[in-house]
Amino acid sequence: MQNNKEEDDKMKKVIVAIGAHLDDIELAAGGTLAKAVQEGHDVHMIVMSQSGYTDYNGKLMRTDEVAMQEGRNAAKVLGVKDLDILDFSNKDIAYDSRAVEAIEKRINIIKPDIIFTHWPFDTHQAHVAVGKSTISAARRYNTIYFFEPISPSGRSYVGFRPQLYVDITDVIDTKIAALEEHVTERNKYGDYWTRGVEARAAFRGYEMGKMYGEAFEVLREELVL
Repeated sequence: MQNNKEEDDKMKKVIVAIGAHLDDIELAAGGTLAKAVQEGHDVHMIVMSQSGYTDYNGKLMRTDEVAMQEGRNAAKVLGVKDLDILDFSNKDIAYDSRAVEAIEKRINIIKPDIIFTHWPFDTHQAHVAVGKSTISAARRYNTIYFFEPISPSGRSYVGFRPQLYVDITDVIDTKIAALEEHVTERNKYGDYWTRGVEARAAFRGYEMGKMYGEAFEVLREELVL
């Protein structure tokens, strides 16, 4: 029995996903995180901003309080118990020492085996800043994967390279249900928001011979034998 427990502990991974806004992680990796939780891994989420925002004319579109509650509800659907929401500006997160140190402080406590974060060629400035800040903060960590960005953030001058695939067929409904908890974003974008996410998951699943999948680009990866 003791040997079995030791083997289980050895197989268990500590995973952290780091996003700029509440909903970014669910969009890119919600299925992967839900599956990881179901398989007994230790999953954490770090979101850099409280994610309230105004439109270009200054009209309030979503308060921080509403955004944070929606984010907590979504994390609960995924089964993630540790959601750390920081207080960086929603639109103006910078790639600087403050962001790097905030991430580094937290990942040095979590000590993840696997880190997910934004692709640094995303076209949303906050996503780029968080991706680059995570690369700097995680310079001593060996396995880092980048989110596949969702349109319009994914319409980049550089092509995303899907190098790591995860079969999310069994948790696609969980991923969509988590996104549905972001009611303000769902109302803003309409039905095509979740339809588009599901369509991309179907396409990535088709590529890997499954019903639904999520894809990631690999920055670096440790091979554990």
